[in-house]
Amino acid sequence: MMLSPAESYFQKNYLWPEETIKWRGYPGRARSMAFNWWFTIVGWAMCIFLFMLWRASPEITDVRLPEVVLVLFALWLALTPLRYALRARRTAYFVTDKRAVILEKGLRIRETVFNPDAITDYKLIRRGGDRGDIRLRLSQTRTKTAYQEDKEKWIPGLTGGNVSWSGVAPFVSFNDGFWGITEISMAATALTDLVNSADRGAKY
Repeated sequence: MMLSPAESYFQKNYLWPEETIKWRGYPGRARSMAFNWWFTIVGWAMCIFLFMLWRASPEITDVRLPEVVLVLFALWLALTPLRYALRARRTAYFVTDKRAVILEKGLRIRETVFNPDAITDYKLIRRGGDRGDIRLRLSQTRTKTAYQEDKEKWIPGLTGGNVSWSGVAPFVSFNDGFWGITEISMAATALTDLVNSADRGAKY
């Protein structure tokens, strides 16, 4: 079986000598395209609005840099599903006996490593057959500051608890889990073994 670029890179450059792959998979293309779907709505709304402004303009004037930037930004939002589909094609998931890894092999390498203690919000969601999602954590803001810590606000959660309005947010992003995978039962078993082995190691 021919390996994908991400798989090949992982095995040649990322896999430790004493490490064993327990499960590997890929993000589902359709599931990945659903991420940040509202970007698409906003983007196409902006495109339509800008087109209407252009049609209503009494005369064609020179195109200015701010207008170009605005159009490019609208297209970037509108093409969100395509961007995520391409990203999914370059991505592979791995669970080893040491860690879980999300690796994207494109023009540059993007990796997200989950050591057992980094799997903080495990949740398995089946979506028919042996397909589904495995959430590993909730998203975190990338630039959390002392001011954010001090001013962090809380809103009532749907289950009676509280969810954070800033800081650890009640949503997930592309690198927070395994999305749209097949053989989800095997992936769940490998992740459970990974976490349990770490727990056993901590006791002894």
